[in-house]
Amino acid sequence: MSSEKQDVESGVVIVDAPFNVDETEQPFGQRWGGECFTLTSEHLAALQAGKTLALDVQNEYVTFVRLQSADDGRAEA
Repeated sequence: MSSEKQDVESGVVIVDAPFNVDETEQPFGQRWGGECFTLTSEHLAALQAGKTLALDVQNEYVTFVRLQSADDGRAEA
């Protein structure tokens, strides 16, 4: 995973492709599961319009995705 952009503290790392969570070398340390979400152009347009995406994770959790605002570098709450 040498080509990922390291930003582990923020909880976001850019990787070339999904990886097997059973690998020993991972950006976040040991994990026990993972899912891959594919965003459409409609999803991207919604993010750019200030919307938040809610992603169902393994029918148990919800993850929210927001686009970082350009004015202050932080997403609005």
